[in-house]
Order: sequence, then structure tokens, then C-alpha cells
Amino acid sequence: MQPIRTTRDGFFAAGLLLLLALFAAGVVGAVRQDMHQAPIRIQSLAAGPGAHHGDVLLVPGGASREIVARLDFALPPPDPSRARWIVWLGRDPLDAIWLQGSDGAGVPWRSIRYDFFHPGTGQAALPAGFSFPLPADWQGRVTLELHARGAVRSALRPRLLRESDAFAGARLAVALNAGAYAGLFMLALIVLVLYAVTRERSFVAAFACAALGLLLLSASNGHLFQLPGFSLLAAWRDQAIWALLLLFSASLVQLLLRYASLREGAAPGARWFEWYSIALVLLAATCLLDLPSLRPWMQPLATLGWIGVGLGALLILGDAAHRRVAMAWPVLVLAVLTLGAGLANEAMARGWLADMLWTRYGYQVSSVAALATLSLSLFSRIGEYRDQRDRDHLARVDSERRMGREAARNALTLALQARLRSQAAADIEWTAARLLLEHLVPQVPAATAAVVAYGYHGHDLLVVEPADRKQAIADDLAARGLPLKRMATNGVPLQQPLPRAGTEASEALVPLPIRAPGWGLVLLQREGGEGFSTEEMALAGEFARLATLHADEALAAYQLRRSAELDALTGAFNRRSIDQWLARAFLDASRRQQALSLLFIDIDHFKSINDRLGHAGGDHCLREVAAALRGALQEGDLLGRYGGEEFIALLPGRAGADAREMGERLRATVERVEIEYEGRCERITVSIGVATRLERESTPAAAIERADKALYAAKRGGRNCVHVAPAVFT
Repeated sequence: MQPIRTTRDGFFAAGLLLLLALFAAGVVGAVRQDMHQAPIRIQSLAAGPGAHHGDVLLVPGGASREIVARLDFALPPPDPSRARWIVWLGRDPLDAIWLQGSDGAGVPWRSIRYDFFHPGTGQAALPAGFSFPLPADWQGRVTLELHARGAVRSALRPRLLRESDAFAGARLAVALNAGAYAGLFMLALIVLVLYAVTRERSFVAAFACAALGLLLLSASNGHLFQLPGFSLLAAWRDQAIWALLLLFSASLVQLLLRYASLREGAAPGARWFEWYSIALVLLAATCLLDLPSLRPWMQPLATLGWIGVGLGALLILGDAAHRRVAMAWPVLVLAVLTLGAGLANEAMARGWLADMLWTRYGYQVSSVAALATLSLSLFSRIGEYRDQRDRDHLARVDSERRMGREAARNALTLALQARLRSQAAADIEWTAARLLLEHLVPQVPAATAAVVAYGYHGHDLLVVEPADRKQAIADDLAARGLPLKRMATNGVPLQQPLPRAGTEASEALVPLPIRAPGWGLVLLQREGGEGFSTEEMALAGEFARLATLHADEALAAYQLRRSAELDALTGAFNRRSIDQWLARAFLDASRRQQALSLLFIDIDHFKSINDRLGHAGGDHCLREVAAALRGALQEGDLLGRYGGEEFIALLPGRAGADAREMGERLRATVERVEIEYEGRCERITVSIGVATRLERESTPAAAIERADKALYAAKRGGRNCVHVAPAVFT
């Protein structure tokens, strides 16, 4: 136990040193800002409640009201080698703040208008203050009016700085903010994971406290309102901040009570803390109701609420330290530091302390350190579950192994279902074998694993893991192919030793359920004399069955989809499929600015063919014409039956003369075909209308209409000819 306590004390000492370093950096940064700022004189102008003391302009809070102050300062002559001057103010919760005035020539000037609760899109990701850049050509005596409106008590301290100096201070503030946010986020994530492991409710309270603390700090800095979704909180403005402050305070009370084991009422006053946290939650709900009559009272009530929680925390932690609760003294020290930093921030808002990084952000850093230390002390609760974990370990290992293998079965099933659907028919068997090995080898470790199949859906297959063993396995199969085939056709898994000089090895042969005359098996080879367990052999057989089952189903589904796309009579694409191809091809051609043509093909005098040969003979002629057209088209072209005796051909990448040439080729091909039916020989001709996609067209409707008109022009022109739409219709 002593080494554990020593480690904890070391962590605490490191945390305190880091916190002190951050405070020191804040002081140095604040001093650096003071050294580079120019003097500025403030004079309150509005007859309202605003007041100023020296360089501080007070916003009294309560109801939202506007204060106006005059800023007098002198600017040196412009220096192109140095950064421009800006007026900088800390980021306080103001409804609006802006500057206005005029230059030495009397030209009016007005700055950007900032709203704390509705940050503009042009602001930085984590803005640290309100920055008002002044025109670069200003010099000499300048007088500006500062307008500010808000309902939150704050002390405004305008500073005249070089932009580079302000940026340096802002970077340190952003680093402090980002560190606090990251610390609270990681803390919330860690305690949430620990709750999932231990089911200890103290971690739920720690998660709620860390999550609410993250929301509170980001809202107090104005960064929360920049996030999508959370920007809706801007409708409540300052009431949202007070509600988050009260909810955080209530969650902190619950966390402290659980940490100190006081929720059972063992210590005097524990029940009062419970009621106090409930009152804070009710007060937070009142804030969200946003009642106009209660708005002026929310800030003082929230301030009293968190101060009361801070004092109560000192009492709870003092009692815990007295009872020797783990790490109570470090948490108590950090709680005192946090309470002091919070009171310093409150004094800064009243104008009693200077606006420096440690007075503005010190309470945020110390809060993160205190919460982290408090949560670290809760980690000791995990040890209470260690004995129970050890007692259940052996039983759980076996259960987890079974669950893991069941999960592997499910994962293989899902992978087969997802991957095989999108594969071409020629790749289905190979993909199924690859997925089989990928999911089997982690569950049944083997030096070499292979899937072997002959005559499976008309294909031979060899997939080996690792791939560099493929040639060795192929040579082995060639040497003992007949015994392996006999074993596979028997359908009984087999395990046998492998003859190797100087080493022991074993081999498992698991048949694949493939219909005869095809056969296949899963081959697993393992070094050493341990061999494969019965459970591993059964798992390999189950995986083999799943892979072949899903491969068979995927191939059947592919064939079914293919048959649904084709016209049953001619084997060309049916009307629904060709419409889909047309829409897709026109859209792709429009996006890529590529040529695309379509041909309307109609059999001449088809009614007379039906009259002479009957409908069966007409169907025979349709099949022969479709076969001739398919044979004349090039790779990548599509042929579909558009209806009755009409066909449509889609020619990607061709236009103008190329499309007409293909139309003539199709016409001549059909003209040369001699169709025999029941001893009679028929010669058939076709008329073809050609249309090419125009530059502006991304849908096929207009091109189809032009091709149809060109087809009818070919019919009227004597049939057995090709007409191109642009040559006939303009």
C-alpha cells in the first residue's frame, strides 16, 4: 500500500507544480501586456448606472442597459515596420460592445460590433477578448466613444496595445482555455469508461461534474455559443451561464458527498447538503424559465450559490481529511486554491482587482486540477472490486472465449453479407474465401491457412495466408491431390501430423460443403505438437459452412438480379434497366463533358412478319435481330429492348460521324442476316434514328425525342436507312 500512496503523492506534487507554473505564466503574460500598452483615459458619458474608477468602466449588471464612455489617447506617427494599434478588452458577457468616433479630419469611424452570445463567423475559434483594430493612418490625439450593453456585472478595462502584443497575450489565454477544456473532456471520458467497467455510481457523479464543468467554462468564455447545437443556448444569454453554474455546483455537492461517503447520513449536516443541491437544481430551472421579473436576481443568487458550495466543500473535505479518506488533504488544498481563485475573479468583475490572466482564468485551471485530483482519489474504489474479479476470472475467461467466437461468427456473417453483395460474379468465391481466412485465423491461430476448391461454381480456387506460402501449398496439393479429394468428398474433418524433419507440426483438413463434382477444403497447419482442439475444428467447420452458404446465396442473388435486368425474349436490357442506364450515362457524360449518342432502331414492316410467320415466328425474328445487333456493337455499348420491335443502343464516347457510322454498321449487319423459320427464309431490315447529347443536356429526355423523330424521318425516307437528328431537326 505504501508504494501506491507514494505514487499518488508524486502525482499530486506534479499537479501542484504544473498549476503554479500556469499561474506564474499568467502573471508574466499579464505583466508583459502592461509593459507594452499605451496610456488611455476613460470618462463616463451616459447618465445611466455605468461608473468608472481610473481605467475601469463598470457594468452594474441586473437588467440589460447601455453605458457609454469616452476614451482619450494619443497615437504616435504610423510606423510601417510595427503592428497597428488596437483597443483590447477582456471577453466579458456583454450583449453588445463597439467603438465609434472620427479621425483628425472629422471622418466618421465605427468599429465592428461584438455580441458575446452570438459570436460572428469571422472570429477566431477560441477568442480571448474583444479586439478593435484602429485605422493604420491615425496619429496624434484620438477620442472615441465606447458603447457597451449587458446584464452581467463586469468591469471593462480598455487597453491600447500593439496588435502583436495583444495577440501574444491572447495566445496564452487560448492555451489556458484549451488545456482546461481538454482536461475536463478527458476526465469525463475516463470516468465514464470507469463507470462502464465498475458500475460505481461515484463515477457517474464525476462524469456529470466534469461534463457540466466543461460546459460552464466554455460558456463563461463565450466559446460554447460558437458550437452547432449549443448556439441555441444563446437565446437565454446570461441566464444560460447562471443555470450551468448552478447545475455544476449541485453536481459538485453530489460528487463530494459520494467521495466522502456521506450520502448515508453518517455525518451531521449531510442531509442539509442534499437539500441544498436540490435547491440549486430548482434555481437553475428557474433561470431557464427566463422570467423577466427574476432576471436581476439570478446573478447574485448564482454567486451566493457557488460560494455556499465552496464553503460547504471545505467542510466536507475537512471532515474527510479528519477521517483519513484517501487523498482528502490534497483535494482540500486545491479546493481552497480554487475558492480563492473564484473569489479573485469575482473581485475582478467588481473592479477591485486588475484584469490579468490569473484573475480571469485562474479559477478555471485550479478547478480542472481539483476535479482531476478528486477523480483520482475515486480510482482507489476500483481496488474493492479486485478480489471479486479474481474469483470470477476463470469462469469469465471461458465465457468470454465462447462469446468472442460467437462474435467472430457474427462478424464473418456480416462481412460476407456486406461484401459479397457488391462483388462481380467472378469475384464472389475468392472474396468469400479471403473473408473466411481473415476471420478464422485470429480465432484458430495457424502458421499456414488455405482455402482450396476445384469446380466450385465452375472455378478453381486457392487462397493462402500468408501469401508467400501460396506456391508451397500449390506444390503440396499437386503431390497429394487425390487423397485430399477423397477426404473432402467424405465430408469428415481430419487432423493429422505433418512429416517434417527435426520439428513437430500438425495439419487440420476441414471439408467445404460443395456440391459434386466440385470439392474443396480448409487447410490449417500449425507448428509444434499441440495440434488443434475439438472446439477449433468445429469452429473452422462452422466458418467454412458460413462462407460457402453466403457465396452460394450471393451468386444466386446476382443471377436473379441479372435476369431481372434483361428482357426475357431477346436477352437485351429491358425497358426499366435501359431507362436507368440512360439517366446514369447522361448525368456522367454531363459531369465529365464527354460525348454520348443513342440510336433508336425499329424493325421495318414487323407487322407483316407477324402476319406471315405468326407471333412465334415474330419472336424468333426479334431474337435473331437482337443477337445480330449485340454482335455488331463494341465493348462498352449497351443494347436494350425499348418496346415491341423497337431497340435502343447507347454509345458512350461517340458523337456525330462516329455515331452515324455505328448506325450504318448495325443497319448493314441486320440486312445481311438470313433468318430461317420452319423452312422459310426471311430477310429483315431496320430503320435507325441517331441523336447525340448536346452540351447542356444532363438528362436523356430531349435526346430520346430527337432520336425518335430521326427514326420516323428514316421511316418516311424509305426505311432501311439511318437518319441523324441534327441533320434533320434543328
